[in-house]
Amino acid sequence: MAHAETSLKEFLERSETPDAPPRILYPIFSSHDSFTFETALNIAEGVGGKLIVLDLLTDDSLQSAEITHVGRKLLQANLDENHTADAHLIVEETSSPLKTAIKVAQQRDIQLVVLDEHTPDLFGEGLRGDAADRMRKKASCDVLSVTYSRAGPGIASVLVPVAEGKHSGLGVIVGGALGVGADAPVDLFHVSEEKTDAEVSRVSDLFERARDRLPESVELDTWHLEAPDVAEAIINESAHYDVTLIGKPSQSGLREFVTGSITAAVTKESENAVLTVQRNGDSGFSFEQG
Repeated sequence: MAHAETSLKEFLERSETPDAPPRILYPIFSSHDSFTFETALNIAEGVGGKLIVLDLLTDDSLQSAEITHVGRKLLQANLDENHTADAHLIVEETSSPLKTAIKVAQQRDIQLVVLDEHTPDLFGEGLRGDAADRMRKKASCDVLSVTYSRAGPGIASVLVPVAEGKHSGLGVIVGGALGVGADAPVDLFHVSEEKTDAEVSRVSDLFERARDRLPESVELDTWHLEAPDVAEAIINESAHYDVTLIGKPSQSGLREFVTGSITAAVTKESENAVLTVQRNGDSGFSFEQG
């Protein structure tokens, strides 16, 4: 993997070719999570994309040499001949780290931003959305949040609960990319309260549409389970996987409210790392075509 380092000004002024590979942004705020970095690295690897590590230094972080060199240390420790994606490090002093990250995502056409628990909280975020919502809306990009991580080192298996919500398709794509980058199998999983003939047919179509989003390089399996409690079934299965991908709930309508309760329960109670995705629009982060 190639590794380049520039200032923010130089990076924003660089020209990009029309066929530039997908760009994945990992901002480092006051601190970082090594698992989140590994996730972003594997996703970039999986889609043949470029990983952009944005090391954001505030007045407090500048007092610590350890914090100042987080991005550089992460890249030096994790990049080797086994990786093929490009990585680009930007070190920037700023008093508004989230605004700076949004600026980079806006101006460099970032397809996916990967955030973790160290992302700054926002005033009144319960009513106006959190930092991931702000990033998605202002930068018009897809967002992945490592909402809770109890995972050990390495990613050897990926679980993707598949549904028909707005963000489910992105979960399939990110799960597939993570699987390719980490050389890990991916299981698409759907829970039905009752497996009638009509339900089995509907879920088969759901799996087929999900398969169409992924290249043949993804080691993929599907599983349709009958269970009375969807959230409980996903939580129970998460114990057998390193990562679970699930869509962020919407906040309108009864169906979205129920889905939201599933996402919240899975995030809180799963025994692995839960990655929550939210799609900005119909098109966005995906595998390169052709």
